[in-house]
Amino acid sequence: MYKGILILFTLLLSFSACSIKEDERGGPVVTDEKIRFELFTKTGAYGLPVARASASETAVDQGIWVLVFRGMDGNAEFVEAVLADELNGKTYVYLTESTDACRLLILANPASHFYVGNTPYAFSVENFSACLENKTLAYACENLHTAALTDPQNTVPYVGQKLPMSDLIDLPRIGTGVTMPQIQLKRAVGRIVVRNTAPGFILDGITAVTNVAKSSILHNLTETLEQNIGAENLVEYRGDNSYISDIVEAGEIMPQEQTTGDNPLYVYETHTLSNDTYLIIRGRYNGESFFYKMALVDDNQKMLNIQRNTEYIFTITSIKGRGFRSIADVKASLASNTNLDYTILVQDKSAYEIVSNNEYYLGVTNSHFEIYASAGTTRIYTAFTLITDCKTEFPEKRTITSLTSNLKIVSPSDGMIPVSTTSPLEVEIQMLAGFDSGEIELYLGNLRKIITVRRQDMISANARTIGEFINNGYYVSAFVEDYANHSWLQLAPGNGEIRNDPDYIYVDDGKINLKIEENRLSSRREGIVYVSIGKGSTQRIKVYVTQATYPS
Repeated sequence: MYKGILILFTLLLSFSACSIKEDERGGPVVTDEKIRFELFTKTGAYGLPVARASASETAVDQGIWVLVFRGMDGNAEFVEAVLADELNGKTYVYLTESTDACRLLILANPASHFYVGNTPYAFSVENFSACLENKTLAYACENLHTAALTDPQNTVPYVGQKLPMSDLIDLPRIGTGVTMPQIQLKRAVGRIVVRNTAPGFILDGITAVTNVAKSSILHNLTETLEQNIGAENLVEYRGDNSYISDIVEAGEIMPQEQTTGDNPLYVYETHTLSNDTYLIIRGRYNGESFFYKMALVDDNQKMLNIQRNTEYIFTITSIKGRGFRSIADVKASLASNTNLDYTILVQDKSAYEIVSNNEYYLGVTNSHFEIYASAGTTRIYTAFTLITDCKTEFPEKRTITSLTSNLKIVSPSDGMIPVSTTSPLEVEIQMLAGFDSGEIELYLGNLRKIITVRRQDMISANARTIGEFINNGYYVSAFVEDYANHSWLQLAPGNGEIRNDPDYIYVDDGKINLKIEENRLSSRREGIVYVSIGKGSTQRIKVYVTQATYPS
């Protein structure tokens, strides 16, 4: 079973900006100090079809809140809150003109109230101003919360509703000629699905989800999860207080295969280990009904945190024995993971670059492959990984094609994009003699994506710093893949020393350095770094580093 974090819940929004100095008929009055930005929203799709019973997972309200903060870090100070307007089927936001760099916190699909502590506030300009006056972006992200769920929670939150979403974008100023970067809204909840293919076992549903967060911050600035939040801040999902019914039921998709995919669980992000989070499932083993307790662990039995904007698909592949007859007994037991065999697919589409239409999406882990390797190498490399939820076998436009004569597609050997599966596909390439740079074209129906590939000489054994990963790139984050075994690759700010996060870094000035240590080993070594760029585009770069050793 493929395991990895896939980039799942991605929404692509493009913005264009223009200054207006006159009123528009039927529209809001705009002063000379206001700049109008038109908002274009387009949502990506989940890896699984969205069913009628689930939430409106991709819909975005045209009434979007924009909170403006002056500055370029967490200390940026609140300036104003603006609600986007709709005019003639279009959505606009009118922001106060400013020469200062600023950060915009985007809040989509807001509920009726946000909370600061235990106090509810209606979404309004006045309430945002009262709560955030002289406050920072960090304060806003730490203190603006959703409403708390009831405990116990007898219905799945957000079913039949739009999911709350957020994003954070940077602008050099608010004025004419400024183009907003592409916005990628992230859902405030994770999505849990249980699937069963085990012989002799029928999955009836999920009876309970225990010890998950009762509420959530509207936007997670640091992407960290709070530990040990206390019993008063935890909630249990259950169909009823006596556990007679399941909180979600499983449906049969074919003989000997059931899934809760049509009735997913939506859960606020939770540090599962410190809060003892687990699922209780109900099923029939050899014709008898039992409960099983499932800890949220990966294939290596390590606890999985519930992250926002991420889907977790647990597929039960075999049952080794009987479960428990009662809820009391199953709760008192250790998790049944030793009694169950299952695989886990974690999907976070923010790790992918997504293009989509109204029917399906096409995503790639990276649209540029930067490789440091010797000229004339015959090695085969995985240039990128792709996913799609397309079900249509287009007879012509379903292709992976090299547009460069000395760049060969090795896998898939037929050059065709597989459909009717959400499993990721690794695209392998081989660089032939004389190759320096080239392009790969993906075509799926009316979706087209270009992947660029560039080869540079292998890194020598000497220490070296790389600060440019693509021409004129503005870098926002980077991480070292499998850092535990590649600690010779370290990340640092462009104008600073290596910090305490050499494996994963965020920066505000667009500059990242990859520091490569001297190779004193007797053999060459290889490692992979992923770099994300922003400021007007959303793009990820896969950097494949090969470092030589000293001549003997």
